[in-house]
Amino acid sequence: MKTPPSSRIAWQRRLHVRLTAAVLLLLVLLASALLAAARRQAAHDALEATQRLQLDLAATIAAQQPRPLIGIDGQPDRQGLADMAMHVMALNPALEVYLLDTEGRVIGHAIDAKGPLAARVDLAVVRPLAARGSVPPPLPLLGDDPRRPGARNVVSVEGLSADGRMTGYLYVVLQGQTQQSVAAAVAQSSAWRELSLIALAATAGAALLLVLITRQLTRPLRRLTDEVRAFHADGGDERGAAASSQGDEVDALREAMRAMQQRIAQQLQHLQDNDRLRRELVSNISHDLHTPLANVQGYVETLLLAGDGLDAAAREQHLRTAMRHLKRLHRRIADLFELSKLDAGQVAPRLEPFRLGELLQDVVQDGQLAARERGVALTLADSSQAQAIAHAFVRADIGLIERVLQNLVDNALRHTPRGGAVTLAIERDGAAALRVAVIDTGSGIAREHLPHIFERYWRADDAPQQTGHGASAGLGLAIVKRILDLHGSAVRVISEPPHGTRFEFSLQQAG
Repeated sequence: MKTPPSSRIAWQRRLHVRLTAAVLLLLVLLASALLAAARRQAAHDALEATQRLQLDLAATIAAQQPRPLIGIDGQPDRQGLADMAMHVMALNPALEVYLLDTEGRVIGHAIDAKGPLAARVDLAVVRPLAARGSVPPPLPLLGDDPRRPGARNVVSVEGLSADGRMTGYLYVVLQGQTQQSVAAAVAQSSAWRELSLIALAATAGAALLLVLITRQLTRPLRRLTDEVRAFHADGGDERGAAASSQGDEVDALREAMRAMQQRIAQQLQHLQDNDRLRRELVSNISHDLHTPLANVQGYVETLLLAGDGLDAAAREQHLRTAMRHLKRLHRRIADLFELSKLDAGQVAPRLEPFRLGELLQDVVQDGQLAARERGVALTLADSSQAQAIAHAFVRADIGLIERVLQNLVDNALRHTPRGGAVTLAIERDGAAALRVAVIDTGSGIAREHLPHIFERYWRADDAPQQTGHGASAGLGLAIVKRILDLHGSAVRVISEPPHGTRFEFSLQQAG
């Protein structure tokens, strides 16, 4: 079963999946930040509320004492402090009461301190709490926590005096160690866990909704990508199809469009080349057809104008010349018709086994007359290897292969000077194929002309008319190439100017 084009992109690389993952990550980060901010704001509000409700607690406690908590000599009244602390902490165990001198040093406390206590409190921070201004300071205003050196806590502060002289401060920590333990337990309570679960569920729901929305929004893009990829696959562009399968839909579409641009540019170049070849073909066909027609017309007009003024010998010579040009014209038209059928794919080879040696003998016999007229020796190679495989069978279309041999022989005869030789040879090409070679002693083909000799009507710019293989390939070699392409074979050319040329091709043995 063929895999649908859309499945060729791995699910983790699809655009809507990547968009969902990115937005989901942002949602998780946002939810985490909001939870952290909520907890921070809740703690801030709790501190502010605690300090605002108990801002005057230290002043109230100091006002209710029967005697100064710090004497005029700066020494604390430890018994009074103990009695006051016991009463206060019995009412609110979260409170911790300290006595400070005017420099902020801790000179007394009424707590069961199991750890180290800070020796000093920074009064510069909390002194505004002791002042009785009309405008209260912004809350919460955190002071040093003596029980936790380096930490800060909400406090209430009141200045103490004796005999009208400032002796120190009453320093009340509003959230003592007991309340902090309770607050830590509350922070891990079920309320916060439920809130976290709610945030997690909301994020998951948003992610699911986002998947559905992005999948729906990117559906047209996926369809367009699949259509472009199918276009490359149908056109046989495996490279473009493979490139468009990399990355997400946008990457695949970009690569597919890039491959399509290259393909369109190649097709435009191919169309331009075909148009150029078409114009050249029309020009060459016009020339090839016009010349024999003009010759026939000239000889016929001579016969008509001369009438009985020509003797029988001259009349016969004119008629034979006109017939020769008509035959040439017929061959050109037949070649054009055959090449057009080959190019259009209207010729299907009928494969059958036949003896290749016998076919070569027939071609040599048929070409003897033309060879003698040109003064060229046309022979079949006589070697022990050729004799051993002369009766070997090949599987091909005998009529088309005969046409290939006739065209190669005709081409070799036309370009071999008088006194030269054209030889046909059969050789073994591996274990399952036979190679046929047509070898001449002509002028050869220049190296730069070899890639073009199978193009119809190609002519080298510097080649004289009808001299050398490179002068004009006509239609014969183009037909040879098309026929051998139909047989899955390739024609090869080996030439060393001026020592001649060798055309060869291979056919599969039958059986």
